[in-house]
Formats: sequence, C-alpha cells, structure tokens
Amino acid sequence: MSTRNPLLAAALLLATAAPAAPRHELSAGVATLLQLGTFRTSPDILMVELKGLRTAAEEGPWSAVQFGGGLRVGWPAARGHPPLEAFLQAQLGAKLGPWRPAAGFELGLTGLNQRFYSLVYPDNRLEGYEDATLGPAYGAFTLSPVRFQLGRVQLSALQLNLGTGLGPRDSSVRVQVGVLSLGGWL
Repeated sequence: MSTRNPLLAAALLLATAAPAAPRHELSAGVATLLQLGTFRTSPDILMVELKGLRTAAEEGPWSAVQFGGGLRVGWPAARGHPPLEAFLQAQLGAKLGPWRPAAGFELGLTGLNQRFYSLVYPDNRLEGYEDATLGPAYGAFTLSPVRFQLGRVQLSALQLNLGTGLGPRDSSVRVQVGVLSLGGWL
C-alpha cells in the first residue's frame, strides 16, 4: 500500500505538469473555386487562404468544436469587385491518432462573383438578369477528410466546400476545392 501512494503522487504530478493541448490553429493554403449560375459558369478562380481557428475547449466533448475565420484572395478578379472573400467557420472534428477529419459550416462575403459571357447566345438578355441576382453573401458546407496533425503541424488536402449564395434571388452554386493547406498549433 505504501508503494502505491508515491507512484500515484508521481503520476498526478506528471499529468498536471504536462502542457495543455494547443487551442489556436493558424494555416495558409491554396484552393480553386468554380461558381455555377443558371446560364453560365465562372472562370476557374485560384485562391490563397489565410485562416485561424480556435478549439472551444482543451478537453471533453467541446474539444471537437472549432470556430474562427479568415480571408481569401482570388485570381482572376472581375472588374469593379475586390478579389477578396472574408468568412466565418464552425466545424466539428474527430481525433483518430494523427488523423483529424472535420466537417462544418461557413458563412462569408465574396467579391469573386463573376461569370463568363455566353458565346452560344451573344444577344442573351438574361445574362444581365443573372448578374443582378448574384449577391455578396454565401453559405457553404465544409468537409476536410484528408487532415492530419503531426506534433504542432497541421496538414490538409482535398478540402471540399459546397455552397450557394444567400441573397433572396441568388441563383449560384459554389464548388471550392482546397488543394493544400499547411498550418500550425499555437
């Protein structure tokens, strides 16, 4: 009985001296965006993303929840629109060894709403109407199935965001693929 007390005390001291799990994740990545309208599509837009997420708790069930936001810059840019997106994100993740898959929602404002002009219908009067229905706000479902944490380094590839505009007359579908994202935990 007396040998258990020092071992238990040593285990408790070691557990309380262990550093807490990091709660802040900062990352940078590259993504592509395609927007589908009623009559036309957008050009393929290449985007660079900077994102920050915070874990809701260090342990327990809330440790699977992350929230945060970020900015994206895209090319090519439409005339008269800033080539920027700002977004807020909330996601629920799993921890299976180094694998950290996550899924959630994103709300944002975009200046990347643009469409190709139709070559099939050069006098198409509906193009102006379609452009008028594109609002700056959007909502999307996010999925990050190929996401890993190795120590304090986070690596993610093939992220998928599927969404739509949030305007009352918005008629677009967003398909965004995150090619590669690299970040770290602070």
